[in-house]
Amino acid sequence: MKLKYLALAFIAIWFNDSLAYSQGRAHQFLFGCFNQPDTFTSTLRGKMIFDISGLNIIQDNFGMPFTETQANISDENGDLLFASNGIYIMNSTGGMMLNGGGLNPGAGASQAQALGMYIQFGNIVLPFPGDSNKYILLHHTSDVGPNYSSNSLFMTIIDMTLDNGNGAIISKNVVVNSDSCDWGIAACQHANGRDWWITIPKAKSDTLITLLCTPAGIFETSRQSFGFPTTLGNVGCPMYSREGTKFSITSAKPYGSAYKHDVRLYDFDRCSGVFSNAKFDSIDNQVGSGAIFSPNGKFIYTISTNDIYQYQTDTLDFIGSKKKVATYDGFMSLSQTVFWSAFLAANGKIYISSHGPVIDLTCIEYPNISDTMCFVNQHSVHLPAWCYRGSVNHPNYYLGRLQGSPCDTLSWVGVEENTLHDFKIGLSPNPSIGSFKIIYLLPSNESGELLIYNLMGQIIYRQTLPEWTTLQNIQLPNVPSGIYQCTIKCKSGSATKKLMVVGE
Repeated sequence: MKLKYLALAFIAIWFNDSLAYSQGRAHQFLFGCFNQPDTFTSTLRGKMIFDISGLNIIQDNFGMPFTETQANISDENGDLLFASNGIYIMNSTGGMMLNGGGLNPGAGASQAQALGMYIQFGNIVLPFPGDSNKYILLHHTSDVGPNYSSNSLFMTIIDMTLDNGNGAIISKNVVVNSDSCDWGIAACQHANGRDWWITIPKAKSDTLITLLCTPAGIFETSRQSFGFPTTLGNVGCPMYSREGTKFSITSAKPYGSAYKHDVRLYDFDRCSGVFSNAKFDSIDNQVGSGAIFSPNGKFIYTISTNDIYQYQTDTLDFIGSKKKVATYDGFMSLSQTVFWSAFLAANGKIYISSHGPVIDLTCIEYPNISDTMCFVNQHSVHLPAWCYRGSVNHPNYYLGRLQGSPCDTLSWVGVEENTLHDFKIGLSPNPSIGSFKIIYLLPSNESGELLIYNLMGQIIYRQTLPEWTTLQNIQLPNVPSGIYQCTIKCKSGSATKKLMVVGE
């Protein structure tokens, strides 16, 4: 019997692939707010965990409340490392991280202590360039009341080796930009694959301020203006497309008793950090709460209170490509389930929360498809706790370096220079009883397919992998014990790992 267990242990070591490729970084969204009405208590929270095989919604009682401001990051297996609501940082146990309180000194944070900040995309987590144990949380606050611009962009550094692996703050509220800015922080990986571009909108202007995050620190690199109308002062939602070649920002400027909601779209160069080919369109007279790119970057969805519009990003006629894809249907989830904050999830779908507390979210099921075929499925995701204007700010952690570009100049130890793609496949557990997790990295803007073969070369399982997905949970049908081949294929190539299935 002992020899049997020793043999299985040896096989496990031989088969088990390293999962240290950071594939599950963006697989969670947290929700739950204080002052929840009706039968819900103020401590009830929840998690949405995404993979292509399904959406898993979990009720929880972690202490952190959320409104619009949320950044979180998970480990390579999709397990939460930490999160922030703009007031403090929560570790994976659900409690406050060591030295994690007192973020965002200013009037806005003081007023929002019990609720979390009201700034959409008001913080973002970046891996520290050149140090896999550290992370940078960028965050800002409103300075006078919860509805005004911010005069500081702050940086807080987390070291995950401290406090028995739960992480601790080693540097907090360091000012990296002191100009007056509208709300929202966007980040895109530099084409060298290590550094990060950071963009924030200057308050009440059309100027974009760009900074570069390197191992040596964060430095401003440019300010660009384009002659567009000025912004309102607290609406921005800056965002890069997943492939890093597009950037957008929105504004809702008041005209008397009405609003003028607009969208601004730019091309972006990941080497130089320069924006170009700027486009502008006035959307409607509603309050606008942001815009979100489709996974493939070919469309951008603008979110007004009662309507959702889709634009094409790769056409010369940007204004003419505008299509209304949804109008609010009047459904009540305690309050109206109108459209407000939006985020692109790791399963390739877009989720939209509402202006007030609701327990039902809207989902754009097929955002890569044109016009109403994208299918805006209103109030279709039912939650076990209230969500109030919720969204999460996840950059594309998997973009990598742009091979062959002028700025692909770093020395990548152990990486052979070639045009073949490294799929970075990991399987866990391996051996498995038929239920396992697979992590992978698809080429930029490509979909793929997972094929699992038995030793006879027969396909016993297959599944489509939409672009930008990186993790999923697999449950094989009843198959005999043995060795199986897991293959991921796409137009850029394929990669294979062995899986051992053992009886229970």
